[in-house]
Amino acid sequence: MLREELLKLQQKEIELIRLKTKKKELETEKKKLEREASKIERKIECAKNKLEEKKNELKELKNFIKYKQERIEELKKQKESARSREEFKKILRAIAKNEDDIIKTRQQITGVETEIEALKDAYSKVKNQFEPDLNRIHERIEELEKEATIYERKIENVLRKIEETKSSVPEEELNKFEQLKAKFSGLVFSDISTGACEGCGITYSSVEFKELLSKLKAGQSKCPYCGRFIYNKNER
Repeated sequence: MLREELLKLQQKEIELIRLKTKKKELETEKKKLEREASKIERKIECAKNKLEEKKNELKELKNFIKYKQERIEELKKQKESARSREEFKKILRAIAKNEDDIIKTRQQITGVETEIEALKDAYSKVKNQFEPDLNRIHERIEELEKEATIYERKIENVLRKIEETKSSVPEEELNKFEQLKAKFSGLVFSDISTGACEGCGITYSSVEFKELLSKLKAGQSKCPYCGRFIYNKNER
């Protein structure tokens, strides 16, 4: 014989398993979405980085031209104070070399600017393609976090009720209940409201079922096939 509080305890423990399972499902879905979001973010970030790298290259080229222009101005001043014909020619060659560097660099700039426009277009396409999906994923992650918080509170509430129920049952009976749980795979009390034992799955004959219901006493009546304590949830 088992007291009815242990049936309530079993129901709460089953509810706890259900809640923990659901919370784990939410966490699994969240992790999957986070991986998807990370993958999309990397694609967008990659396109952005390529654009930024090319912009930095353009900036460096423009700075190089500025440096060369300043160098030419310095050489022109030096040319005015040249002490010999040879020094004058050397300065002219240096000026010509810097001017040639500027021409070549401007040609490079034209090519880089073309690449930047192409990269801007590519970056825009990637953002337009993936950002709506990314936003939906982040919204779903936020929903999952809220749901998980709700389930966590429910779990805490059920755990509290489990402890309250356990505290109302003598330790000896709790130990017996735990032994039966191990024997019956966690289901000590089995509902027979459908005409079959919830635990072993055997369907009773109509005569057998009627007799079981007529003599049914929670915590006392047992399934004739598996030995679990039986009850009818529709009468509770």
